[in-house]
Amino acid sequence: MRVLMLAGVLVMGAAAASAQQQAQPAQYSDAWYQQFRVAYSAPVEPFKIVGNIYYVGAANIASYLMTTPEGHILLDTGTTTMTDVIRNSVTKLGFKMSDIKIMISSHAHFDHIEGHAAMKKLTGARVMAMAGDAEALESGKDNSALGAIGWAPVKVDRVLKSGDTVSLGGTTLRALHTPGHTQGATTWFTTVQDKGRSYTIAFLGGTTPNGGVPLFNNPRHKNVVEDTRGTFRKLQAEKVPDIYLIGHPQALFAGKVDRIKAGETPHPLLNGEAWTKQMVDGAAGFEKRVAEERAKGTK
Repeated sequence: MRVLMLAGVLVMGAAAASAQQQAQPAQYSDAWYQQFRVAYSAPVEPFKIVGNIYYVGAANIASYLMTTPEGHILLDTGTTTMTDVIRNSVTKLGFKMSDIKIMISSHAHFDHIEGHAAMKKLTGARVMAMAGDAEALESGKDNSALGAIGWAPVKVDRVLKSGDTVSLGGTTLRALHTPGHTQGATTWFTTVQDKGRSYTIAFLGGTTPNGGVPLFNNPRHKNVVEDTRGTFRKLQAEKVPDIYLIGHPQALFAGKVDRIKAGETPHPLLNGEAWTKQMVDGAAGFEKRVAEERAKGTK
């Protein structure tokens, strides 16, 4: 679901974030689910981001395609509404769905992996997922602190552990286990070449649990507080990436897509400083949330 926001929305500045939070329907309501399936899953034009990384996702739910001479890697499939969106985007870019050989994920929430079963059937790709999320994918049940609706179960062909790599056709991604948003949330790191420059890329898999869910005595993710703290420690210890990409990228991409397509340099998505700030602010915000919930006697 939403990355680095307690209420499940992207950071778009204090005023914009406040307005968006006010407009959010009640969590778990029909309207709350509907926003992911309709507005966020609406089709947009696909485009090359950098190197061999392409955006094939929807208006505000990401799906990233990494192309190689030996087949392609797809990161996240979104909602089932997005299956045709992704298929049309891949085709429009000149690639074949049958060349998708590996499917990976950022985290097991319905709005990011609900389409896995259909996409696996469509492509025959091998599904690889981090321990913690692999169980959720195969059971079709959300085992995160949020506990939202489930999805069609999908067989996981390879269960990953932190530090494992996924390689295909000269592209290698390193999986870092970053639990908190879900039990098996995964931040992926890779390096690409573009116009003679090397870029380190991170796909942020999530950090904190969704807002409004219990941090103490959570029936699904019992160690969510310590897991989340550990995630911030891990991410802060990583080398700052040149570009980091997220699961709900509408605000991140706003005003930049045409510039990316035009080949503007420096790359419009260079955002290492924003990564550092989000890690610091996110950790501080989470500790404040923990203290507030503890003060209410919910531990």
